[in-house]
Amino acid sequence: MKTSKILIRWFVDFDKEEAWLNEQSAKGWGFWHTNGVIYRFKACQPGEFIYQIDFDEKKSAVGEDYVVFRNSCGDSFVHQWKSKIYWKRKSADGPFETEGNTVAKLQLTSKAFNFHLRSFIGLTVIVAIAYLILNPLGRYLPESVFSHWLTDFSAGLSFGILCFQMIVLLPVLTRLRKKMNSLIKQLY
Repeated sequence: MKTSKILIRWFVDFDKEEAWLNEQSAKGWGFWHTNGVIYRFKACQPGEFIYQIDFDEKKSAVGEDYVVFRNSCGDSFVHQWKSKIYWKRKSADGPFETEGNTVAKLQLTSKAFNFHLRSFIGLTVIVAIAYLILNPLGRYLPESVFSHWLTDFSAGLSFGILCFQMIVLLPVLTRLRKKMNSLIKQLY
């Protein structure tokens, strides 16, 4: 019987990440570490724990007073990665309070949106350079293997980046924007 496992996942929505961690717990896998993409689990009793993601706006190490306070509520500190703080609680102790830190979630979602938007703009600039500069340069160079390679490379690079933007970045930006709108509605 396996005592640990590693799963690779990337989440845009923090609520979906929290639900996924709780699904893994229901399957008998207790979360203990992540770097934002690679999640590590140890075997536990199915449904033994429930998980909650909390947010630290300052990105500092979790204060000892806060950990003591949460421990007195029946919660256990699991891990902190950047602004996310992962907590667990025995399922028998009941669910976490539903009140979340909406402002911190909105700030993190906005930060993720801006990061992906900058990536989208940067890749668009690379496509413009590749297609508007390298492609014509390859066409106007004397006929050679290099000129054909440069033309083909610029067209392939442009096509590959545009496909990545359409398949990956646009859906991510759309989901983040929807999440930001729903968080804003919760505030007002």
